[in-house]
Amino acid sequence: MTVYHPFRVEYLEEPEIQFGDGRSESSPKRGLFKYGPRLREDEHHAIRVGIIGDRTSIQRLSGLFQDMRSPIHTNPDDDDVKPWQVPYPGTGEQSNLNISIDDTKAWQQRISKASLRAIRTESSTKAKMEELLNQLQGDIEFLADIDGPDVIVVCIPKKVIDECTPDTESESKIQAAGSDLRNRIKILGMEAGIPTQLVKPSTLDINSERQRASRAWNLTAGLLYKSQRGYPWKTKDLDAGTCYAGISFYHKRGRGDSAVRAALTHVFTHHGHTILQSNPMRNMEEDDNGKPHLSYEGAQQLVKRIIDHYKQGKGGSPPSRLVLHKTSAFWEEEREGFLDAASDVATRDLVHVRERTDVRLFTDGQFTPQRGRLFSIPDDDRHYLFTTGYAASVGTYEGSNIPSPIEVRPDEFCETPSRQLCEETLFLTKMDWNTTALAVKMPVTIKIARKVGRVLSDVDANPDDAQVQYFYYM
Repeated sequence: MTVYHPFRVEYLEEPEIQFGDGRSESSPKRGLFKYGPRLREDEHHAIRVGIIGDRTSIQRLSGLFQDMRSPIHTNPDDDDVKPWQVPYPGTGEQSNLNISIDDTKAWQQRISKASLRAIRTESSTKAKMEELLNQLQGDIEFLADIDGPDVIVVCIPKKVIDECTPDTESESKIQAAGSDLRNRIKILGMEAGIPTQLVKPSTLDINSERQRASRAWNLTAGLLYKSQRGYPWKTKDLDAGTCYAGISFYHKRGRGDSAVRAALTHVFTHHGHTILQSNPMRNMEEDDNGKPHLSYEGAQQLVKRIIDHYKQGKGGSPPSRLVLHKTSAFWEEEREGFLDAASDVATRDLVHVRERTDVRLFTDGQFTPQRGRLFSIPDDDRHYLFTTGYAASVGTYEGSNIPSPIEVRPDEFCETPSRQLCEETLFLTKMDWNTTALAVKMPVTIKIARKVGRVLSDVDANPDDAQVQYFYYM
């Protein structure tokens, strides 16, 4: 017998974010264009960039930086600029961005032809990747040691990508024997104490002004956050006493045991993203979908780390509210461990956030469902939130696939109304400072935890030795 549940469909307003001088906009690009970013010193900021690459890639990237000094129109032949086609305003003190990019030649390390030959002569893709990484390590350490760049851009030549990528892998994932080149470069930067940005040849292969503007916007966002170690925008309506954390698990690559670590991402009002880890965990139980679950002790340990870290920045005071996001349901042992560790927190919310659902909404018009559309089944406290879709604030849908909602399901222990939890989930999709898109699909609590887990899976280090700042991983 089919059981029908009453449902409710409503719309959540697009959250606004704050830019320079505390002024607000809903679109990152429009906000940066009109008001400029939040700068740490509230004055002109020079992004000092070191570059590693071959002669061609260094010339192309420097050429793009040169182009970025002037405004770049998304469609110079069309006077009717669409709301989503935000021109790039250019760099310099006269621009609202109020930043400049300094790529002094002394901060450029060239991958020589002899180095390329040494990579090609290795017998396997794994050996070729290791030879490349050995060369990059020396270059990164050199640039980190001199008094110069704040961030290093690594331009991987097309020939090197071809040599280091097995035939079974696509160029989008440069992997060999289970090791990921992007992750390894992030780790090299982390060890040297300087953030890195990986640029592939396709990024510098620009065929239109729209592409040029898009590349300029995304490079600006990532380089700005990494260089000033601070966020270019922040949320407008986030309670300063609330701490959000997302939990993700990862396996160590190349290990024969069942060690698993949990990577966490925190989002604070004034502190940005912080990454914390648990100690290695073995023989973790899994549910029917293969998702790992924590023991009581493991759950308690994770939340204790979160609260202890929060207290360090708040004079010993715990958060007034803790929100835990997790992509699998909370088992009883996990729930008890989380709650007991957070016993001195006034409000505690455990929320199951799932990316893939079977729910679809169809409109009677030409547009996809709106971003912010919320489909709820109150009897079961299940909520399906469209974090992608048509966005009225920019007049388009920025994606290419049919949008699908994420599921937001409060645990049986949740003290905050479900609608507020969904509103918070929506604004957390706007807090990835590695893109100037309107939003990402998953809240950063989950998205960043996954990304960090992928990077850390390529390093065998003590959890306490890993950097806690997100800009090392993005």
